[in-house]
Order: sequence, then structure tokens, then C-alpha cells
Amino acid sequence: MKYSFVIPTYNNKSLLRNTLESLNCQIGFEQGGYEAIVVDDGSDDDTLGAIRDIPRTYEFRYVYLERSADSCRARVRNIGWREARGRFIVFLDSDMIVNRDYLRELDRYLDRDPELLVVSFRYMLQEPVAYEDVRSGRLFERDFTEFRSIRFMEARHFDCQVHSFNLSALRHPWHCVHSCNMALSKEKLEALGGFEERFKGWGLEDTDLGYRSHRLGIRTALHLGAEALHQYHGEVFGDARTLKKMIEWDRNITLMYKIRPDLRRELPRWRINAAYFTRRVPQLLMRRERKRTEHRFVVRREEEIPALKERIAALSAEPGNLIVVRDELESADFHLWVQRLGFTPGEIRYFPNSYTLDRREIRRYFGEVFTWRKKIVILYRSLRLLGRKFARSLHPAKEAG
Repeated sequence: MKYSFVIPTYNNKSLLRNTLESLNCQIGFEQGGYEAIVVDDGSDDDTLGAIRDIPRTYEFRYVYLERSADSCRARVRNIGWREARGRFIVFLDSDMIVNRDYLRELDRYLDRDPELLVVSFRYMLQEPVAYEDVRSGRLFERDFTEFRSIRFMEARHFDCQVHSFNLSALRHPWHCVHSCNMALSKEKLEALGGFEERFKGWGLEDTDLGYRSHRLGIRTALHLGAEALHQYHGEVFGDARTLKKMIEWDRNITLMYKIRPDLRRELPRWRINAAYFTRRVPQLLMRRERKRTEHRFVVRREEEIPALKERIAALSAEPGNLIVVRDELESADFHLWVQRLGFTPGEIRYFPNSYTLDRREIRRYFGEVFTWRKKIVILYRSLRLLGRKFARSLHPAKEAG
């Protein structure tokens, strides 16, 4: 078996039904040619009863875990991939919907380079999806490119407008690893030891896996053809994180810096704090070279690609060059070729045409999304978090108790 989907869930049965239904009839795969493993982290909403009778064209397993002090996202995913029989593990969150050609698109990358860690985007839907629309296929009759509207985009879409869609050109590509929609081989997961289960609560267990994979020499590649739809359940781009999530994220990033000592030298903690507070995360990930010669290329015709590859490869081998590629064909194979060049002496920035937004449009949209009310809420919660950290530093023994 080539692919195993691993889907963690907790009290999310309605959205999970849509996720599992969307896995049916993957183009190019025979019935039973792939599997899905749902790992339930102690739900009490009768999740199994809600999903048991969904007709499936794939093999299915359900694993239930009792809630305990060890419960966490990392543990759930580890149990899932270790149960899996596929050569490649696809991690999906239980609120995601994938298109019928999702696995075929993953094959484009993993057939050419099975050593990759493949990540992709999600589009943030703003209204619920009816199960019948997924089951009947009506949802898939829509052109998924319509979701490339700015109002459906997530933070990573906007980050790539700055640092480009070539993750290999980044100083810290591991920061772009999100387990809501990613795939890598089971062999690589075994080499990594899976997810770190000391991360509790929200955030960082996938970033930590990305960091360790980067240190191990595993290349992270972005595949725009393997995007998914994030089902609406009260969260859209620009929403302020709850104080609980902020506390959990802060605790987990503190842990990450504690257990990964090399990270302190590679990326000081204060720089991450400053980047998030000023919304300059993409700049944090980029190279910091100043004086460079810029070379621009536009990909318009298939027959031009061999000569372009030769020219780009030569320029990228020389330090001091900045190569900017605008791809009007939006060839997944060409995008992969660019990323497989790796962290080259000359930087390559890659921009697919239909994903490139006008900067003025982005500024207008951010002005609508990040209202003064939201900014005040974020500032208030940040100050509360700082106050909590200060109080904890004054009374460490009490906090530990």
C-alpha cells in the first residue's frame, strides 16, 4: 500500500464525516488502494457512531484513546502513523476536505523524490459545508481555483507573497511545516522518531518535526496542487488567538528552545517574538543578503523550460545573484525542480502567476481584517500573557506546584 491518511480527531464528528467522504474515489487509485486511520483522542460525542456507516472506497481503521495526562496532538499522530501500512503517511486534520485528485498530485512529487516532506496550503471557508454536497460530488464540480480569492487565504499564502513559493530558498523552511496537510515517508518518520510528545496543548509539535527533519537533511517542498479546504467552524484568517492558545503556544515554544539547543544559535527567541508581534514572519525566514544582481524570468511556454532551467541553474550556482521567476504555466513539475535545487548560493524566488496578489489589494484586505478592535484584543492578550510570565518568574515554586 502506498498511502495512509492519518487523521487525529477530538469531538469533531460532523466535520470529520466530510473529511472522510472527501477521501473517496481518489483519481488513479483502485478501491482499497489506500487507507485512512482515524485516531480519536477521547471524544465523548459518539464520533464512531457518526462515521461508521460512511461508504468508503478505501480501507479504514478507527483507534480510540482514553483521555489521560499523556493526551496530546503529537501522541495521537504517532499512534496513527505507527499503525499505518502505507509507504507514505499523509497527515490531515479532521476539518479538512481534499479534492478527488489529491493523491494523484502528491504522486507528482513523491514519485520523483520520495525523500521529500511535502506541505501544502489550506483555504479558509467562511460557511459550513453540507455532507450531501461532499457525498454527491457537487462540491468537487466547482473549480477549486475559485478559492484562490484573497478572502479564503491563510497566513502562509500571504507569507509566500513576500518570501516566494520556493521554500528551499528560505533560511528556516521548517517554520512552514504544518501537520494539517502534509506528507512524508514512514521511513523518514521512523528516522525522526515521530512527533515530540512533550508538547502539550496548541502548537509547535509540527514545527518541531519540521526543524528536526531540516537538520536531518530532509527537504521541505511546497506543492500547490495538493491544497485542501478548511471547513468553517468559527475560525477565519485574522481572528485573534484565544488567551489559552497563546499561553499554550508560548509554553511549547519555550520547551522547543529548551530541548533543541542548536535553535538558540540559529534563530534567537527574541527574533521570533518580534516577528510575530510586528507581523513580519516572512522576513524572519528570508536570507539577509543586501547587494545582489537581479535576474527576472517569465515562464510562458513549455518548450522554453529546458533553456530556462539551464540558465537558472547556472545563475543560482553563483553567490550574489537573485533570480525571480514568474510562472504563467504554473507547472507543478517546474515548481518541484526549482525546490529540488535546494538552498543555492544565488537565491531563487518563484511566483506562480495566479497566486500572486497586488500589494495594494493585500494592504486593503489586511485593513479590513485586522481592525482596531482586533489589534486591541491581541495587545490585551499579549500583555496578559507577559503578566502571567512575569508572575511565574517571581513564584516558580508555586507555578510548579
